[in-house]
Amino acid sequence: MKTAITVSIVFLIFSPILNAHHARTAVYDPSVRETISGAFVTLRLANPHTRLYIDVTNDKGETERWMIEGPGKLSLARRGWNDNMFALGETITVIGSRSITGNKSIWLERVRRSDGTEYLDPRIADQLIIERERRRRIPPASQ
Repeated sequence: MKTAITVSIVFLIFSPILNAHHARTAVYDPSVRETISGAFVTLRLANPHTRLYIDVTNDKGETERWMIEGPGKLSLARRGWNDNMFALGETITVIGSRSITGNKSIWLERVRRSDGTEYLDPRIADQLIIERERRRRIPPASQ
């Protein structure tokens, strides 16, 4: 009984801290969407977060390295992501939420290749699937 109480207390103390780790809004502003295009540098599929790096040419013609942060390796791998999916120097476009810290980083929403192929954050992909299914189930309006 003491063990159950101790575990419960520890859980109550640390659960907000653990949950805060996944609060993207602490670092990224979902109301500020950014679209950037650049040359692929590297992809680090890892847990808890994946990092994709691209070199973007700014308005002054200077190259800036941007970090795109996204869900963990397992979530992305289930959606077809792998370590060798982009070629070094390949031009990709990334859409996501801009960092509130002023760093050159965004939270991944979608990545688009030059051929139009898109890769989505699994949460967005799931929402689209749910919405498509919901619309399929709605009976057509009577005329």
